[in-house]
Amino acid sequence: MAALDVGTLLREKSGELKLSLVAGGGGVGRKITVADINRPGLAFAGYFEHFPYERTQVIGISENTYLNNLNYEKQVELLNRIFSHPSSTCCILTRNLEPSEAMMKVFSDLEVPLLRTALSSSSFIGDLIYYFDGKLAPSIKIHGVLVNVYGLGVLLAGKAGIGKSECALELVKRGHMLVADDIVDIKKRSGRTLVGSGLEITKHLIEVRGVGIIDVNSIFGIGSILDESHIELVIKLDEWEAVKKYERVGLDEYFTEILGVSVPEVTIPVGPGRNLAVLVETASLNQRLKNKGHYTAKDLSGRLQKAILEQEKK
Repeated sequence: MAALDVGTLLREKSGELKLSLVAGGGGVGRKITVADINRPGLAFAGYFEHFPYERTQVIGISENTYLNNLNYEKQVELLNRIFSHPSSTCCILTRNLEPSEAMMKVFSDLEVPLLRTALSSSSFIGDLIYYFDGKLAPSIKIHGVLVNVYGLGVLLAGKAGIGKSECALELVKRGHMLVADDIVDIKKRSGRTLVGSGLEITKHLIEVRGVGIIDVNSIFGIGSILDESHIELVIKLDEWEAVKKYERVGLDEYFTEILGVSVPEVTIPVGPGRNLAVLVETASLNQRLKNKGHYTAKDLSGRLQKAILEQEKK
């Protein structure tokens, strides 16, 4: 399970999210394991059924006003009940709200980080969830090449030496963008969206057998690279075999599963004289048409059926 400690959150986002540590500095090593956020208003009112202790707790004006209307002892009791739980991670005050005396005592005693941001609750929560989603998303590393073709994220798959990198290089020369070569780091974001990127150490590099390592950014320019891209199509490059059956019409649709998400898959046989870059471009454009509800093979099938029926009536 992916995890992020509170200290990392502070280091990476204190500037952008205007975050600062107020109390409980001894607990910055606490692990955040879920991207969801909770506002503990109902708990302050005494309702603890199904309370998500493992979530980051955010206190805005409403929750803070209600809490401050309670006496000191009641505040301490409620805060202890929430943040003494083993799964508790941290609490964040929005709009630069001033922490109460009870807050300072409880968070310091429990060593649970109390943070503060100058942002409003709605703005802050949206940005924080986006950050957590990227850090805590389920991920997998896959051998392949990821390119962005006509705005469509295309994962080129196939065994080593089949020509994935060479195909990607040709696509870059034709104006498309490289995201990752050899190893693609794939994360599943919220909404069942797959996002792929390259490893930091090999970012924007391509290994071409016989030539060596190519720096795509330096040779082809900044417009030829992309740090990350959605993965919307998998193209499997396969060695041509005369006895093997390949899709010729396109009526049947195939999918492959990555991190529980089904992605359309096309198999392209690799043989002498086949221009892989053009085939990948065509498959990408065809997938974009399918995404808009236009299926050429089904349209042709419909026209053929209509022609057959008309012929039978004669």
